[in-house]
Amino acid sequence: MLKNNFKKSITTLIILVSLSCVSSFIPITNVAALTSQSSITTAFNNNPIIIDARTYNLDATGVTDTLVNFQAMIDSFPMGSTLQLPAGTYKLSNFVKLKDNMTLIASNNVIIKGIGNNTLFSTGNVNSFKGLEFQNCSTAISVFQKSGLNVADCRFTNNIVYAAVNFYGGSNCSVTNSYFYDIRKYGILIDSDSSDITIDNNSFDNALVFGGYSSEQVSGHVYCLNGTRITVSNNILKNSGGQGIIFGYNSTTGKGTTNCVASNNQCVGNGQEGITIYGGSKKVTSGNSIIGNTSINNRFNQLEVWQSNNNTVSGNTVEESILGRGSLGAICLFATTGTTVTRNNVLSAQSNGIAIIAGTTNAIVSDNFIADTNRQNAPQAEKGNGILLDWNGVADPQYITIRSNTISSSNGIIDKSGVYSTSNTNHHNTIDSNIITGYKYGVHLYASATCGL
Repeated sequence: MLKNNFKKSITTLIILVSLSCVSSFIPITNVAALTSQSSITTAFNNNPIIIDARTYNLDATGVTDTLVNFQAMIDSFPMGSTLQLPAGTYKLSNFVKLKDNMTLIASNNVIIKGIGNNTLFSTGNVNSFKGLEFQNCSTAISVFQKSGLNVADCRFTNNIVYAAVNFYGGSNCSVTNSYFYDIRKYGILIDSDSSDITIDNNSFDNALVFGGYSSEQVSGHVYCLNGTRITVSNNILKNSGGQGIIFGYNSTTGKGTTNCVASNNQCVGNGQEGITIYGGSKKVTSGNSIIGNTSINNRFNQLEVWQSNNNTVSGNTVEESILGRGSLGAICLFATTGTTVTRNNVLSAQSNGIAIIAGTTNAIVSDNFIADTNRQNAPQAEKGNGILLDWNGVADPQYITIRSNTISSSNGIIDKSGVYSTSNTNHHNTIDSNIITGYKYGVHLYASATCGL
């Protein structure tokens, strides 16, 4: 986990870059009539107009800039058109602006490439892309306060510097069955009160573990600064320089992420956490869920709830190897209130299995299976335990329920505790009905002391 001020510092930059990318977009309009899910899902059902590149003087070789002719082609069709592009590579030096209800599909092998520092498409309402590949640009698709984008069966590859898809105030959108590779910053970036976005069954990958970076980066495959009802499901998210998935907050606007779900994803080898929920000191992010994911060998905590309340972490499987640095715990609760951690499998942890720290309150940690902690062989008492209660320089956890967990060591009996606390003062915790084997201490006497009446 990066220090809080490092996490906060990037948000201003993100806002500035996002605004600069859309400074010449069309004005914001009232799109209430275009936000129905039915209008999104029917976008691919129109009979396509098969484009002849010669008719519109399009260079399909990728050698020369064909922006002007490509935009002229778009402008020549009415709203609601579905255009099938012929095979080829189309080089664009700036963005193409789409009309509402317009769909672009590929016949086969259609590549849209930029010049390295430009946006390729600025969407209208209810636009769709199917089967296209996007390359060599700053942002491939920018959704600036528009509704109804549908991206399916597309590829985003080869030097996308900023974001493959940038939702800035987007709503009722979906990105499905698509492939993201060699994305330098954000696979999908979400901000500015975006809502009702589905990101399902995609593959995000870079060439090397941790994105090839020797230290953590401010980046991520799915990076949500501000939004609600974002669903991130059934994706493979590997080797980002930052998080696999983050439901975070924007320190410039003071807005966070709420009522979002990350489910059934595989997060492997990312440069920060596998999945993070982060709300800042004001805890503006809340009410999110991490359910049924697999998070393996990410650099820091595998799953993390950091300064965010009323979240659920359930049914996940996590595992840490020595490739990463580990951190506080394979699953970490930092200054969170009302969060439930239940039925998770911690197969291995470099330090603690589950860390409950920094003034976390009213959390329930139950029915988890924890094995093989302390893979770093850390001598400190607060490292390597099954479950840790620690003040971490902030405040002692209190009103914590630790119940019905199975905690074991895969390496014989280790000189650690199944449940350990750095405080031996009553903090109104409840610790009972846990099955603990393979630790020198089951429930350490310090942990028991936090359960006084």
